[in-house]
Amino acid sequence: MNKSILEKPAILVLTGASGAGKTTLALKLGQLTIAGVASINCDRVKIEFPESGDPSDYQAAILKYWISHVRDDKGQIELAVLDTQIRPHRAREALSHAKVAYSEIVLVDCDPVKRNARLRGERGQPELATAQMDCWAAYLRGQADAMGLPIIDTSEDPVERSLETLVELVRNLRDRAAA
Repeated sequence: MNKSILEKPAILVLTGASGAGKTTLALKLGQLTIAGVASINCDRVKIEFPESGDPSDYQAAILKYWISHVRDDKGQIELAVLDTQIRPHRAREALSHAKVAYSEIVLVDCDPVKRNARLRGERGQPELATAQMDCWAAYLRGQADAMGLPIIDTSEDPVERSLETLVELVRNLRDRAAA
């Protein structure tokens, strides 16, 4: 393997619109305490907005920050699950630029009616239940479909079933990285 490619940690990027369920899945994954697996909500850091003013540059900068952060963890993290809202193609660019050898980008998606009900109800963020967020979700789904990415649809499944799907994706990526 090319020595400039860094094999650890493997990175699994969860992306999706607000209310799709990605943070819930990431938190539940973290509660499972799988050895060597860290689950990180990327929104928990604020960085300076890039001069370009392009929101996708900001998303990429946050992802790059967290990739660097998990690499500085002295080898304790074998696989990092990063919860963000980055465009899938920008996530792929950031992973490539950071020379991540083993990665996966996964869309967490949900029916718009269910997603908006979550935002208005349990999330308490009705200001996010907008046509613009519906368009963002549709855009992310289109990119995921075009790129052949795995999709976890949280519309009807109980959270446990979606979590099982995520755990399977984590284990598969970790197995690929260990091989």
